Amino acid sequence: MNLQTDVLEQHEADALLSQINTRTPAGARNFALLQLMLQTGIRCGEALQVQPGDIRQEEWRSDEGTVRVWVLRLPRRATKGQQARQGIPLSPATRQALERWQEKRHALGIRGGPLFCTISRGRRIHGAPSPDGFQEGRVESELRPGRPLDARYVRELVARLARKAGIARRVHPHMLRHTALTELYDRTRDLRLVQLVAGHTTSRMTERYTHVHPLAVAQAMGAVQED
Repeated sequence: MNLQTDVLEQHEADALLSQINTRTPAGARNFALLQLMLQTGIRCGEALQVQPGDIRQEEWRSDEGTVRVWVLRLPRRATKGQQARQGIPLSPATRQALERWQEKRHALGIRGGPLFCTISRGRRIHGAPSPDGFQEGRVESELRPGRPLDARYVRELVARLARKAGIARRVHPHMLRHTALTELYDRTRDLRLVQLVAGHTTSRMTERYTHVHPLAVAQAMGAVQED
């Protein structure tokens, strides 16, 4: 993987996810959300608009026959610029994480709404406390299961998990997209493939993920000494 400040190394991504307790409903939801973003490279705003029906098993035909593939199909309404997107195949690890969350979601009695939704019930107070203890700009909002998650929650979640994982630099949700797409290019060296997964309209937008790893340069130039 490329050594860039906006890309997580594999051990960092693993450490980030390992901080989540998947036995709880919130943990199962958060793990599935971040796992999906790390594997597919979809944006945070896109992930928060995914509906349960957007994840499905399809039959794809090839020269070797028909194969069944679990895919995420983002509708136009959920994509940046409302562009049509190709179905993104889901890895077994991602599918397992999604199934775990869907089971807990169903057990909570949540049927409609976005896949990654709120699970708490009650009221939340927003606003910073003033020196005398009162809330400045106090705003109350009702908490109810099944509502869309706020992007601010995801930003705070990722930053908190990164601190717990011992990652010293700033980590943000869009970094998960950079990580997924850079890793995909590193594995395939296929710019067009990455462009399709990313949903970019031009290859120029995708080229940011094609930086060559410094070690690859050293190896190509015969500058690496074996121990």
